Amino acid sequence: MKKTTLIFFLVINLCLLNGLSSQSTPDSLFGGWKLVRISGGIAGYGHSNYNHDAILFSSDCKFRAYLKDSLKSLSNFHLRKSKSVYSSIDSVYNIHIEDKFTFWGSFTVSNKKLYIKDNMIDGFTHVYQRIYTKRQIDDHFKNTTY
Repeated sequence: MKKTTLIFFLVINLCLLNGLSSQSTPDSLFGGWKLVRISGGIAGYGHSNYNHDAILFSSDCKFRAYLKDSLKSLSNFHLRKSKSVYSSIDSVYNIHIEDKFTFWGSFTVSNKKLYIKDNMIDGFTHVYQRIYTKRQIDDHFKNTTY
């Protein structure tokens, strides 16, 4: 009985810890992110035709996408809370980029990784590794005018 109780509490604690390290609040999105992989779609596997390899979200709602250190997109972005296409009860924040950069979807941040899922069942999942914090991005771009 003691062994079963111990295992039960261990499982509960692991679930709680995982929930604490996973965020999808607007503040967790801000920062710089390096693309790790893109997977999903109808075929269900990754592809290598990237139009960016790093993205930045600053707290002034500016979005920047880079490919090999060259700026490919600079625009505003906003977040909208809406129902998830993956669950009828969950609501998520969806990222909307205000230019022709084809990029939008719901996001989760967990263990310094950003997961952005297309807002469709057969969509792609983009996985990024954090390379800059919110403070580093905001300090770097605070004197930039548009």
